[in-house]
Amino acid sequence: MHEQDSRRIHAEHDRDKAEQLFEQARRVEDPEQSERLRYRAERLRSRSEAELRREPGAGYDADDMDEEGPQ
Repeated sequence: MHEQDSRRIHAEHDRDKAEQLFEQARRVEDPEQSERLRYRAERLRSRSEAELRREPGAGYDADDMDEEGPQ
């Protein structure tokens, strides 16, 4: 049960971080940097929401790590 709680807490933290990145992307004046931030935020939010919806007992997929995004 401890591992499930830890994953959930981590996913909630990632979801909050994604919202911070979206906010930062809105404030940035450079369109390319804004696009990179939005991309990272979307990936992070998607992964965290999937983890929060995951059934208890399901494993964590370390291969599904955040990518850097558009360069």
